[in-house]
This record gives sequence, structure tokens and C-alpha cells, in this order.
Amino acid sequence: MKRYAVSIIVIFLCFTTCKKESENLCYSKTLISQVNSGDLAIHGLTYNSNCLIYESTEPFFYKRFSYNSQNILSKVEEASSLSGFSCVMIPGQSLESDPRKASISVYSEFEYDNALRLTKKSNYFVNNGHPQLTSYETYDYADNKIARLSTFNPQGRLTEYHDYMYDNSGNITKDDHYTNTSVLKLINTNIYEFDNKNNPYQVFACEGIPGKYTNKNNITKENSVSYNGTAESSTTRLYEYKYNSLDYPVRINELDCIYGR
Repeated sequence: MKRYAVSIIVIFLCFTTCKKESENLCYSKTLISQVNSGDLAIHGLTYNSNCLIYESTEPFFYKRFSYNSQNILSKVEEASSLSGFSCVMIPGQSLESDPRKASISVYSEFEYDNALRLTKKSNYFVNNGHPQLTSYETYDYADNKIARLSTFNPQGRLTEYHDYMYDNSGNITKDDHYTNTSVLKLINTNIYEFDNKNNPYQVFACEGIPGKYTNKNNITKENSVSYNGTAESSTTRLYEYKYNSLDYPVRINELDCIYGR
């Protein structure tokens, strides 16, 4: 018990240290800064002086966001650690490795049209210091919302795509996922329902991953249907929230959300 208590203290000290390592960070009551599972911090987020997402740290994984002179996302770098402790910890793990100090293993670069809409995201794997293109994604729009996200291999062959439908608030209500192997095939459909409160994860919308990170509101029900030949399987997941006075969730199922400092 004593060892566990010491670990908890170290976790929160690490979060404090992480936040102090970068100066001129933005803190706001509307920006989620930490997610806890019980007494354990499992996700830490920091924001640059323009209140744009700067770092995201989870067990085993670290992401750093870079922006151009127009404050438009230009690059996301990722590192991982086999022993995932960096301001976050899984019970029983040793305090051996910090994914923030690990070498960048993958990164993505972003391209935009004249209206500053994301048009292409190129993904790279770093092999012995040499980046190799692994895939790239393109975006088609309808009413200034991403209607289709298509993924291509390095040779330009379409491998999969997602088609999206939205409600009047800009939330994705339906996501159809197709793969393109020997034939084009629908493999999964997700259908969503929402609350009318603020979604704190919109800070990641710049990455161009429609859904949880772009929805205005929070998902309350998710119905997923998988297609396998003539057979179908369906699963439903429900989400419960508690909100603060600003209509941001402070609790998502069993997770607690902290805002600001």
C-alpha cells in the first residue's frame, strides 16, 4: 500500500513537472488538461500560447503538434515507449521510461487548400533516421464538412475510405467504412447519438480525424455494425456524463476530466 501511495504521488509530481517544462502555455477552464481513472492520471494535455494543442501524453504514447505562421497545424510527431510512464502510469509498472524522451518513430504532415481546408495528410515511419511514406489521406468536402476520408498506399492505390453523415450541429451521425482489397466492400457502420453539451476533445480536430475529435457535442450512444459476408454483428456502447457549469463533461463513464491548471 505504501509503495502504491508513493507511486500516486510521483504521478502527480510528474504531471506538474511536465507542465512546467514548457513556458508560455495556455490554461483555460474550457481546455481539458488531464484525465484520471480513479487516482491514476492516464492522459495529460498541454496547449501553446495560442491555446492550440501542443502535447498529448498517454501510457506508452506521446504526441507533439507543430504549427505554421498562420497557426495552422503542419506536423504531428509521435513517440512510444515499451514502458509507458511519462506523467501517466499503469498500476504495477516501473518508472523506467519516458515516451517524451523516446525517438520520434512516426509523423504526419498536413496540406491545405486556399480556404485553409485540410486536403492531404501524409504519414511517415522513421527507419534508422530515414522517413518512409507509409500512407496518405485525402479529404472531400460537402458544406465545408469532411464527407469522405480516403486512404492510399505510397504507390497511390486506394486502400480504404470513410463516408460521413452529419446532423445540423455538425456531429457525425453515421460513419460507413469501406475497404478496397480485391473488391470494394463495406465492412463497418457506426451510428451515433449525442448530448447538447460541449465536447472537450475538439482540440484534436486539426488532425483531420472526423468523429469524436470533430463533433461539437458528446457521444451518448454508439451502435457499431460489422459486415462479414452475409453475416452481421452489432454492438452498442453507452456513455454517461456529469458536466460543470460551462457544460463541459467532468466525468465520462468512470473517467474524471480536469480543466485549466
